[in-house]
Amino acid sequence: MRAWLPAAVALLAPAVHAAHVTDVADAADEKHTLEVDLDATYNHMRAQTTITREQGAGLTEELKHVRTLDTVDLRLGIGLWHDLELHALAPIAVRDVQEWSQAGPTSTLSTNTISPSGCAAAGSCTAVQPILPIPGKSEHVGFFDPTVGITWGPINEERELRLKPELYPPGKPVSTWVIGFDWTFPMPGGKLDGPSSWGAASALGGTRPAATPESRKAHVFTLWTAFSKRYKVLEPYLVLAGTAPFAAKGAFDNCHAAVLSDVAPANCAGLWAGETGYKPPWEGLFSLGAELVAAEDVIAERKLSFEIRGDVRWHGPGRDYTQVTDALGKLTYADEYVTTGGQAGIYGRISRWFHLRVYGTLAVDSAHFLTHEDIGDDKNNDGKITISGGSGSPAPDQNPVYDFRLDQVGRRLRAAPSLIWGVAGNLSLNF
Repeated sequence: MRAWLPAAVALLAPAVHAAHVTDVADAADEKHTLEVDLDATYNHMRAQTTITREQGAGLTEELKHVRTLDTVDLRLGIGLWHDLELHALAPIAVRDVQEWSQAGPTSTLSTNTISPSGCAAAGSCTAVQPILPIPGKSEHVGFFDPTVGITWGPINEERELRLKPELYPPGKPVSTWVIGFDWTFPMPGGKLDGPSSWGAASALGGTRPAATPESRKAHVFTLWTAFSKRYKVLEPYLVLAGTAPFAAKGAFDNCHAAVLSDVAPANCAGLWAGETGYKPPWEGLFSLGAELVAAEDVIAERKLSFEIRGDVRWHGPGRDYTQVTDALGKLTYADEYVTTGGQAGIYGRISRWFHLRVYGTLAVDSAHFLTHEDIGDDKNNDGKITISGGSGSPAPDQNPVYDFRLDQVGRRLRAAPSLIWGVAGNLSLNF
């Protein structure tokens, strides 16, 4: 076995290799007639959030929420041509558990007397009506929606160390550049992650349902690009991505929640039909990182490197699966927020066909409201928004999933900054 070359000696090697984020399976070249990559990644993630509630001009702590998620991600990449790859990803939740408990000595969620419809009717808001079970727990397991995609590398630093002289002055350095498009789609025949299975049934000590599925039935389109450039032993990279999701037929509709307002039966079947369902948020990602090559043997195709990366991900507003979805038995309309995080890891290529990567992640979600439905819209075009407020009178303008207990200003739930940490390991076989 040839010994690994020190990093200093590796600088003299005639070839360089792209960073992990710009690595693309290829075909029909001098190294690979047809490259096939098989990846398996184990992820362990834990997210902790304190959920507060508006009380007058301030906020009170209501719940401590913890989500523990263990997944195995299976990925297949096939080279189609020079730096052109077709890939597929199947993530599986081995364990996905959410638990919530009371944050303080008392909770307004347990002592609530307000009706979901409002308090316009005399005597309608006098009895105690707990909003959600405390403490509570939900469990999910199974496949998430799968993803297929294509990646193309217009410029490969390893393949051509200089740009064409007719386009750029001689001696101009080359950066590896890749473009990718991914489509996440509802699993054929997959069962829906319906939060109405939980709600009151999520109470600890009671009869709870078995673990429910993970599929959310949405078409998610992601366009991304990445750049990397080798400078001796350092290889910095940049990743930009944008995601546009659209709920598919069969996605969860809040009109199927167990607890709704008095106008829901009429309005869900009337002017609001099709407007109360899953509305996943748009997202944008900016990542900046670098690999530090500690040892490399280009001839034997071996490499040891350390990686550090920082991410900023923007999440738009949407009616989504939030920290309180399973506790309430329905989706909630959350405001936009930002996830800021970092990642550090070790990458080793034992040989051309065997790769290993281990890394850890630490991130924080910014604070944002979790229950923020609009009260209504002028559906009958009479120039005003008429609401029932619990009076029992017809109100076609009132949003049937608006909850006076949680969506009204002064009563909304808010997620304090969430702490997210995780560890992961990846094995890759390349043929």
